[in-house]
Amino acid sequence: MHRDGLVAWLPNTLQGARLVWEHPLPNPGVGGVAATDEFIIVTSRDRNDRMDVITCLDAANGVAFWQHTYQALGNLDYGNSIRATPLIADPYVVTLGAFGDLRCLELETGEAAWSAHLVRDFQGVMPQWGYAASPIAVEDRLIVQPGGDAVSLAALELETGKPVWKVPGRPAAYASLVPWRQGTSRQVIGLDDRTLGGWDVTNGKRLWEVMPKVANDFNVPTPIATAEGILLTSENNGTRMHAWTRGGTVDPVPAAEFPDLAGDSHTPILIGPYLVGVDRELCVLDVRRQLQRVGGFSDPCLKGYCSLIGSEDRVLVQCENGALLLVQVGQRGVRELDRLQLGDENTQILSHGAMAGSMYLVRLADRLQAWRLPESAEE
Repeated sequence: MHRDGLVAWLPNTLQGARLVWEHPLPNPGVGGVAATDEFIIVTSRDRNDRMDVITCLDAANGVAFWQHTYQALGNLDYGNSIRATPLIADPYVVTLGAFGDLRCLELETGEAAWSAHLVRDFQGVMPQWGYAASPIAVEDRLIVQPGGDAVSLAALELETGKPVWKVPGRPAAYASLVPWRQGTSRQVIGLDDRTLGGWDVTNGKRLWEVMPKVANDFNVPTPIATAEGILLTSENNGTRMHAWTRGGTVDPVPAAEFPDLAGDSHTPILIGPYLVGVDRELCVLDVRRQLQRVGGFSDPCLKGYCSLIGSEDRVLVQCENGALLLVQVGQRGVRELDRLQLGDENTQILSHGAMAGSMYLVRLADRLQAWRLPESAEE
């Protein structure tokens, strides 16, 4: 997925959208699609469900440039496929398997630059439903979350995989970490299995932590860092914003809260001053006004898993049942502009979509589809 949920462009209609190509996949999967204008990375499993499969496709026609496979044995609820969206950090692509296999591959060839394993090499503890957080790149470093007592968080040289620092802590969350820079301070912000926190990028030192009011969140949605503070959503604590302090930490007492947006797996996105999220309906909150609700949009398709991509005042909402909604967000609330049905009546989509130029990429159970979106005229 796009790590911040934003892209440069979205149309104002889906009328005229057309299917450009399809690429077959050997097994269903839940991992998000990663894309540039040239390369598309999609992960899957082999037909015997014993190996992870990483495929690089030509964005123009869906033809495979290369495929990389490795054995990854185990058995997990919700399947054994890779959960984490691949990280494209040119000239590399980095993937993390559900069981802890970390691979850094040459983007153009698929050749392995290096590999590691979060459990075997870092004494990590695999989360109950498998590793799901995407690795992140901060300058020349790769940050991963093994989740072990001795190595909760680690930074590796992106080029070689050599550890730069390793720090103790708590088990891993399912949410991805996010990089943040404010003045001279460089932090990695994210969740472990219990708390929100920040770590110094240079040495891994834990700078601050926030314990939620109610325990036992799954910690799946990824936090959003802004100049005003950090926004996060979870099933037991709803949506809240923690303001920055002068010392580069955050106030543990929320500056604003909205308990009714409490999705357990949907990551919200920020469109200008508006936080857009899904919890049985599409909900729009004004960050400038203490997370005041300014609009909503109800539809039966929003009751399943949804993923969001936004641009300026528009949001694409990909729904579990294959509905793709295009909505407009603003101070007057939410307005549906158009919709498109992906797949058929048996469709179930649990993978985040992606944009590659004007193409929308969606993963169905047995194939990856590329839809050319119309270049609509200005309204």
